[in-house]
Amino acid sequence: MEPLEVFKVEVTGDEEFGSKKYRELIMDILQDLGLIRSIGHLYVYIDIKKPVFAVYGLIRTNIPPLNVQDIGDVLKLDGVYQIKLNNEEHMEQLLKILWQTYGRERIEQPARDVLIVVSDKSPAELEVVDVKAEFRQDLTDALIRVAPEGFRNRRNEMTENSFLFMAAEETLTPELIYEIKEKIRSMENA
Repeated sequence: MEPLEVFKVEVTGDEEFGSKKYRELIMDILQDLGLIRSIGHLYVYIDIKKPVFAVYGLIRTNIPPLNVQDIGDVLKLDGVYQIKLNNEEHMEQLLKILWQTYGRERIEQPARDVLIVVSDKSPAELEVVDVKAEFRQDLTDALIRVAPEGFRNRRNEMTENSFLFMAAEETLTPELIYEIKEKIRSMENA
């Protein structure tokens, strides 16, 4: 699946340089946070005269949760299961889930990236991370990072399939919010 099927950046006053730089900045931040493949469409509107900044995006759905088998290799040994982690990013969550499920006394860690589960039941299907919640948290972080410095008044609207982030120097009045939403709709239908 290709990242960003649609990516439009519109800056008032035909600021081609500013539009190009913002496009690069947003792509870098989304890639750094691993969000690029989870967003299908992205529309960015910047009005330097008001000044206001808005990002609207469509989220690719069906992000499944991460199970133990998704983050490591699970091997059955004599009466135990060995989990060899592919990376240690989710180690804390994994340990909490294993402790809750099997008890602390039945979990051993002989190496930094290896866990032993003393059980007859495989831990492979246990859910470790709710990726949707993690995605939304990372997305909010990314949107705050891309907003221009000094734009302290912010509004973030998220649904299951989309997000709209607005930032401005002045108060985001209902009229301004309506105007931004109309502008985004016109970009989407162009």
